[in-house]
Amino acid sequence: FPGAGLLRRATDRLRRDATGVAFLDRAAAKAGRSKAVELAQVPMAWRAGELDVRHPRVLLVPTLTALHGPLYAGSLAAHALARRDRVDVVLGSFAYPDGVAAVLLAEALGVPAVMKLHGGDMNVAAKSASPARWLRWAMPRLARVVAVSEALGDEAAGFGVPRDRIA
Repeated sequence: FPGAGLLRRATDRLRRDATGVAFLDRAAAKAGRSKAVELAQVPMAWRAGELDVRHPRVLLVPTLTALHGPLYAGSLAAHALARRDRVDVVLGSFAYPDGVAAVLLAEALGVPAVMKLHGGDMNVAAKSASPARWLRWAMPRLARVVAVSEALGDEAAGFGVPRDRIA
């Protein structure tokens, strides 16, 4: 499975039990049927060295972009709440919908949320009205933003993230 080697190397450095969770959307919205079929082949659970990896599925409806963040979080709520005592932080790998869902879940769990920005999430998705509204709500609530460039850090600050929380 792609990424397995990276996870195995990362687990060599872990000092306590951990579980990696990477979510897959059921719609594979913009990827087309072939991508949806490919993602369906990803196992729900597997091990990378000593790390248990879970791939719960989330529901996204391509035409309802305004609801992607809440649908994402709602799809994962039972999974996250069942592990409440084992969650230290919730990471959203992209601003929308992942980051918004991370904030919603983190608030339900009472833990911090972190958002990682790559580019397209802020340069494309954040320019659309519905995702932008959600991001203006979610981003000031983040404990930290990890931006891959200074320009993306500036975008995060424009959405209300204090500069001292941007790395």
